[in-house]
Amino acid sequence: MDLDNISENTEIYVESNEYIILNNSDLIPILIWKDKEVVRDLVISRAMKKALQEVGEKKYGRGNFFIDRFQKGDEEYLTWYCRPNRNPELIEEQANKKKN
Repeated sequence: MDLDNISENTEIYVESNEYIILNNSDLIPILIWKDKEVVRDLVISRAMKKALQEVGEKKYGRGNFFIDRFQKGDEEYLTWYCRPNRNPELIEEQANKKKN
């Protein structure tokens, strides 16, 4: 997987040999499996779910997100999304309050 085209200000949450979790253009965490030819099985699905749950809990708080396993259709790699359950502005505001 070529990571040279990732913007400098892109937040990378986790990177392993198998996958990377980073923000997409909507600032939503996405997990991209690095192997283009991977066939999603139970082991891979569990690894992806666990990794996105950890990032989702840190970014949105427990229970305030869902894992979207449906690809848009134009992805070259296996991709899952971590989407907020609530208004993103409210989540950002609460995150800023916790920091202060």
